[in-house]
Amino acid sequence: MPNCAICQHLSTIPRIATGTVGLLTAVPSLLDAAVDRYVVVGPEQHVVVNACPEHVVDVYRGRIEGVKMAWRLTTDEAATPARPVPVAASASPA
Repeated sequence: MPNCAICQHLSTIPRIATGTVGLLTAVPSLLDAAVDRYVVVGPEQHVVVNACPEHVVDVYRGRIEGVKMAWRLTTDEAATPARPVPVAASASPA
């Protein structure tokens, strides 16, 4: 597994990332470390970065300045990526 992008951003001893976390941020080092990118919300972007469990908790609790969990993005539908709505279809010929 890769190192935690948040450890690298905070210049702490790098820990091994055990997964990824979706962030809303404009922090250049985290944007550069993104393994995936989604919507842009003003100057910030929704990105996915590799993260260690400790920093996932820190982000969740709002302890890292300039970073929010992606699921806390916004209630503004314009900033939320659209998801396709499945169309109901009958299996029987009509």
